[in-house]
Amino acid sequence: MRKIAGIIRYTFVEIFRNKVYYVLLLFAGILILSTLLLGSLGGEQRNRMITDLGLAGIESLSLIIAVFAAVTLVLEEMESRTLYLILTRPVDRYQFVLGRFLGLIAIISLAFILMAAGHVLLMVLIHIPVDRHYILSLYYSWEKITMITAVALVFSLFSTSTVSAVTFTFFFWIMGHFSSEIRYLAHKTSQPVVSLGCNIFYYVAPNFEAMNLRDMPLTVTHTAWLWTAAGYGFTYTMAALAVTVLLFRKKEF
Repeated sequence: MRKIAGIIRYTFVEIFRNKVYYVLLLFAGILILSTLLLGSLGGEQRNRMITDLGLAGIESLSLIIAVFAAVTLVLEEMESRTLYLILTRPVDRYQFVLGRFLGLIAIISLAFILMAAGHVLLMVLIHIPVDRHYILSLYYSWEKITMITAVALVFSLFSTSTVSAVTFTFFFWIMGHFSSEIRYLAHKTSQPVVSLGCNIFYYVAPNFEAMNLRDMPLTVTHTAWLWTAAGYGFTYTMAALAVTVLLFRKKEF
C-alpha cells in the first residue's frame, strides 16, 4: 500500500502543477455563471435549465480533464522514458496502474467537487432547491467520469498515439449514451454481421445511458435501481482496470 500511496501522491502533484488544470477550472466557473444568463431565457423552466446546464457543464469539463490527463499520463512518460526509471524500482506493474488511476481520480474528484460546490452556491443564492435528485445526479456523473478514466487508461496502452487514444475514448463516451439505440439496431437489422457487431459493442462499451440520472424523472430513482447502477459502474471500472494491467504487463520496457 505504501508504494501505491506514493504513486497516487506523485500523480496528484504532477497534474495539480499543470497550468491547463487551472484554465479548465476557470472556464468551469465562467460556464457555471453563464447558466444564469441562459436560465433567464427559460421562462417558467428557469430553475430546470440552470440545474441541468450546470450539471452538464460539470460533467463535460470533468470529462475533458479525465480523458486528456489519463491518456497523456502514461504516453508522455513512455516518450520521456521516466516510466523506465519508475519500473526499475521494486514496483509491480499492477501497483503502478492502480496508483496512477487512484491519483487521477483524486485530482479529477477535486475539480469535480470545486465545480459542484460553485454550482450549488449559485443555486442557493438564487433560491433553487438542492434536492436528492440533484445530489444523486452529481454522484452518477462522477461515476461516469470514473468509468471513462479507466477506459482512457486502456486506450492509452492499446493505441500508439495520443490522438488515437483520445479519439477512441471520446467515441466510447458518445456511443455509451446511445446504448438503447445500439441494441435496437441489433434487433432490427437483417444483416447478421451488423447485428453481431452491435451486440458486441453494446456489451463492451459502457452503458452511460442507464446512469444519466438528470434526464430521468424523479419516480425512477428508487433504491433498487440506484444500487444496480452503482454496482454496474464499479464492476465496469474494475474490468477496465484489469484490462489495463494485462496490457501493461505485455508492454516491454
